[in-house]
Amino acid sequence: MYFRQYSSNEATLKEWSRQLTIANKGNYMTYSTVENTLDHWKNILNMQTGTNIFTTYSTPESTIYNWKENLNKIYNK
Repeated sequence: MYFRQYSSNEATLKEWSRQLTIANKGNYMTYSTVENTLDHWKNILNMQTGTNIFTTYSTPESTIYNWKENLNKIYNK
């Protein structure tokens, strides 16, 4: 499973939601804004990985970019 960035933040999170839901047998819902989704997922991902590597940055784009790197390291070992 490879995590990619798509043409919009919404499209990226929609696809990641699908991938994470399958991989973790959980429910990664998207919320009314990209920021709300990232903030909610941050807590879930940090708890599941037992780390604190998922943090939010100054913009959703920079958060998604950094998370993409982290997710690919975790799911593509």
